[in-house]
Amino acid sequence: MLINYLQIALRNLSKYKVFSFINVAGMAVSLGSCLLIALFVWDEWSFDSHHPDGERTYRVYNIRQGNDGETRYLPIVPYPFASYMQKDFPEIESTLRMLDNYGEQLFELGDKRVMEGYGMLAEPNVFDMLTLHVIAGDENTALVRPGTVALSEPLSRKYFGERNPIGETIRIDEVDREITAVFAEPPVRFHLKINYLLSLSTTQWSVRFENNWQRQQIFTYLKLKPGTDARALDAKLLPFVEKYAYPTIREKGFTYVPHLQNIRDIHLHSSNFEWEVAQRGNAQSVYILAATGVMVLIIACLNFINLSTARAVKRMKEVGVRKVVGAARSQLIFQFVSESVLITFVGLVLAVGLAELALPAVNLMVGKTMTIPFGPYVVVGALLLCIVIGILAGGYPALHLSGQMPYMLGRRGDGGGGGPLRQSLVVLQFMLSFFLITGSLTVLSQNDLLQNMDLGFDRELVVVIPLTEAQLKNQETTRQAYLNHQNVVNATIGFGLPGDIIAGDEVINPERQEIFPANIFCVDNNYIPTMGMKIIAGRNFSPEYPSDSVNAFILNETALRMYGYGKPEEALGKRLNWKRWDTQKMKEGVITGVVQDFNFRSLREKVSPAVLQLFPRQAWKMAVRIKPDHIPETIAHLRRTYESLEKEAIFSYNFLQQNFDDMYKSERRLAQLFTFFTYLAIMVACLGLYGLVEFSVNQRAKEISIRKVFGASIFSLLNLLTRRYLALLFVAFIMIIPFSYYFAVNWLNNFAYHVEIEPLLFIKGMLMILLITVFTISYQSVRAALGNPAHVLKNE
Repeated sequence: MLINYLQIALRNLSKYKVFSFINVAGMAVSLGSCLLIALFVWDEWSFDSHHPDGERTYRVYNIRQGNDGETRYLPIVPYPFASYMQKDFPEIESTLRMLDNYGEQLFELGDKRVMEGYGMLAEPNVFDMLTLHVIAGDENTALVRPGTVALSEPLSRKYFGERNPIGETIRIDEVDREITAVFAEPPVRFHLKINYLLSLSTTQWSVRFENNWQRQQIFTYLKLKPGTDARALDAKLLPFVEKYAYPTIREKGFTYVPHLQNIRDIHLHSSNFEWEVAQRGNAQSVYILAATGVMVLIIACLNFINLSTARAVKRMKEVGVRKVVGAARSQLIFQFVSESVLITFVGLVLAVGLAELALPAVNLMVGKTMTIPFGPYVVVGALLLCIVIGILAGGYPALHLSGQMPYMLGRRGDGGGGGPLRQSLVVLQFMLSFFLITGSLTVLSQNDLLQNMDLGFDRELVVVIPLTEAQLKNQETTRQAYLNHQNVVNATIGFGLPGDIIAGDEVINPERQEIFPANIFCVDNNYIPTMGMKIIAGRNFSPEYPSDSVNAFILNETALRMYGYGKPEEALGKRLNWKRWDTQKMKEGVITGVVQDFNFRSLREKVSPAVLQLFPRQAWKMAVRIKPDHIPETIAHLRRTYESLEKEAIFSYNFLQQNFDDMYKSERRLAQLFTFFTYLAIMVACLGLYGLVEFSVNQRAKEISIRKVFGASIFSLLNLLTRRYLALLFVAFIMIIPFSYYFAVNWLNNFAYHVEIEPLLFIKGMLMILLITVFTISYQSVRAALGNPAHVLKNE
């Protein structure tokens, strides 16, 4: 019996070639799209799934609220959090403190001298808490003593080959470190990239900051005891900081509320965190892409239902004959569903091939190395998916046809009575297509804004170079050496570049005796012109005013408003004090200038207060503005200058623009993937529409011929065949616009600066679908209108 069904299915697929091609191609493209999306979604969701105690391992993060109304999300907390929490909360099994070893450090061993990044300082239990497998050394004692270091296996092999490095010494940032452990390379889907680990005791933080509840810089992890309710513990954290931290920090002008974040959530739910060192994805982007894959698959299933009901009239006599000779309804249902499953299976085989061909391009697009896992579970799951999709897509046509009485079969001229249903499904297809197109246009527009918005400074053609201590001893001499090239426009040395690490601190308005949070930029006289910022009141720092180095401040517009200084001109000469974080000394000064607001963080956040001052002792990087011509030659000059100033140092650099590109990596990735799969969804919908029009033309071939005989024009016939679909298209627009608007606004609200949703966006989407629809149905319609009526009527 099964063989018979299969033979009949293959015969029908061969007989109705256009129907078969459209359904198989639609299933192949949609299933291929779903497979690629599923690979991406699974890759993102599987971060940190390897931790055996992952369900009870958490990281502490802070929501910091300033009295200026600014809210900041920080994955770092003060140093005493770990010890005080473990003391106050018996449900905590263990804690771990880590500190980022910012930037690249010089590693030296013999003749090898390499700048290495991805280093952190950590407490000894880091290997247990973060599931890092130690392959040499004792994990319990490896990072106990100051000055010790653990290397990843690839880094150990790079410097020591295959020999055991335990007990050896390697020089890191001009200091000898004893190697006490080697750990296996962390998994690719681990939220941290770790190349080496230094002992946190090296920093003496336990002495300097054990009771400091203000300075937030420590990544703190907790492992809860089995059975602990993490939500209940999270609720206790506000009273905890109110007890210990608030008496100190409230007078500083800010408060914070700590929360627990499961280790498996760090990758996807940290996109808005500052000072984050984790590999970050974006949960919302993942959800959007998953929904896109589902919509593409729904469109393919709608195609199948539409075409099957439209084609039903061609098979009514077949079904009638089978019923007359005694076929049971269950047998007819099984026959039609088996054909649907067969089409889905063929589509799946082709989908795997298409996905394999497209995977290198997708990997390049998203920066991953995904592969299709051809394991037994995947194969069985794919076959089950075929069966489910086949039943869902072919279920209605099967039930409808098998339920008709024999004497009724063959009398219905509407393709099996599916007219109203088909119209509803076509409207749904149009709605999904319109939703995807408007969503894609919204994401692309926002991505374009993120890349091209005026940030209040010029981020293009700025080269950032970390400087060594030797180069920072005489900063002006160093700066002049780099300027000695015709393609170098300007240069500045300091701490605090847009998109880079910015110091958070407080300032005081002495007139009002109020403390306010501030983002402190330690700059030189050339910072503002080099960065292309605009002074709107007062003046820039200048060597002509020696007192600038000890008592001058420049504020941005937001700082003026929040600190109560009024208009820019009114603020000039007003007093401002800064209490240095590294000492208890106060720097008392005046406001000498006001700079136009500039976005030094992500556009997800509004501009916050910025205070610029001359403070050369905090400088650590140089920003060099270059001309657009002969960039490789200019970089070569920067390299030669760096090496001439310090022969033993290793030159490294990046472009300032890259900092902002990294901020919006998830949005750029979403724009690329969303647009790509939207085009595929539209292609699948067009295939189905093409098939529907062909069946419609075939059904009305006699009517068209008679109209032509009586003088109907090609335009009138074209209007006859297309107006129903255009009417359905209009209905779809009216129904889907509110949903499209709601979801677009909801996504854009994640950004402090975003494009506005205007009617033009929906008009663009409508015109795109209208043009695609007209183009899709025109070929069949024009062919029918130009056909020879005598030939059609003779055959009828």
